[in-house]
Formats: sequence, structure tokens, C-alpha cells
Amino acid sequence: PALPTPPARALGTATPARAPGDHTIASVAAVLLALLTADRPAGDEAAALTRLLLGGSPAGSLAGPGPWYAVHARSAGGGDPVALAAALGTVLLDPRGEAVRLVTDREPGPRTGWRLGVSAPAAAAGLTTADAQARRALERAEAARTPLARHTAGGLGALLDPAEARAHAEALLAPLNGAQAATLRAWLAHHGSWDRTAAALGVHRNTVRQRITRAAALLGGADLDDPDTRMELWFALKYGEVTAGGPPTTG
Repeated sequence: PALPTPPARALGTATPARAPGDHTIASVAAVLLALLTADRPAGDEAAALTRLLLGGSPAGSLAGPGPWYAVHARSAGGGDPVALAAALGTVLLDPRGEAVRLVTDREPGPRTGWRLGVSAPAAAAGLTTADAQARRALERAEAARTPLARHTAGGLGALLDPAEARAHAEALLAPLNGAQAATLRAWLAHHGSWDRTAAALGVHRNTVRQRITRAAALLGGADLDDPDTRMELWFALKYGEVTAGGPPTTG
């Protein structure tokens, strides 16, 4: 087949019998050759791609020990992936797909017009895992509407889909106003202590009792002494947003 490469260049491949995977392999080669023959030299990255094409392993082809970062990025309005790659100090760029994917040896920071998910620092051999981390981090960034999210190791949150977690949390907390949700969060954080919660919020302990009692009623008579109920509400308050109701100083 004839495969696309940079302007004025073409790559042709031939095989006596087509086998599964041939097209994928040829497509990858075309992408690598496109990077190698780009108008701008790629320095160490081009050398890495050359070593890979000449039989090297992906882990052993990158120059330097790293650490390396995988980045998934999505533009809010037609951003230039090449300009993003330049800003992140790399030409290791895959702009095809739902998100732009990059590999860089510089720790990325927020970039105007882009939402980024960044992996934990990784050795070259760990870039496959880093790619998955960056994808999940971008999902969190988009769910939280923040310009950048980094991979956080372990914990229940790492197993959750951010959009689904947020939707569940907001549905559960929908009956509460801002004051009730803020009081419930503080009360749970202080392990149900009326006095410590009142001190943290700067209100009378009776106000705390009234808000918690009202919140429990609005949540369908939730048993706030039940550890499972407390755990689910804490999860919801961490991942959700309460958009209804009044200011936090009202009951």
C-alpha cells in the first residue's frame, strides 16, 4: 500500500502475502519516518527513532535515563499540537486520536488553551503504564474543569471514572444547600464532634445540630451513625459539587 508521509515524499511497501498486522506495522513505520524527515531536526528524539527503526527496543531507544512523562492533552478551541509539543520541550508527539499524546523529559506545567493529564515520572520501560496514567489524569482534569491533573498513586479514587463519580455525587447531594453540605463535610471531617465542627465553622453548636438533622432528613432519613452512610457521603462531598441552595451561613 501507499502510505502518507510529509509533502513530496512517499513510502511504498510490498509483501508476497498479506498477514494480520502488516498494515499496522507499515503505518507505524510511516509515522516514525514522517517524524524523522520533518523539516525541523528532532535532535535526540530523532536519534531515538532511528535506533528504534533499526531494531532497537522502545525502552532502550530513548536517549538519557529520564525520567519521562506521558502527557494527554485536549484543546478547548483548536490549539496547535506542534506548538504544544514545542512548549513542553519535545517532538515526541501523536496528534491523532481523541487526545494529543506526548512524551517529554521535562515536567509539564499548565498551558493556556489546553487541558492536560500528566503521568508520574517514569523510566523508558514504564511508558506504557505512564500513557494509561496520563489518560486517566486527563479525564480527571476535564471532570474537575482544571487546566492540569497529575497522576496520583493508589487509592479508591484511582479506580473510578471521574465523570461517573461526579454525577453520582451530585445526584446524591442535590437536596442539600451550600450551608448544609459545608456543615456535613466539616462534621464528617471532625468525626461527628458537634463542638469541633462548630468551632471550625464559627457557628453555635446548636446550628450545627440543626443543619445536620435537616441534612439527614433531606437525604431520605439517612442514618448518619452508620459507617457505610458516612463513607458514601464523604465520597460524594469529595467528588461532587452542590450548586443549589443559599450561602454557607444559612441553615
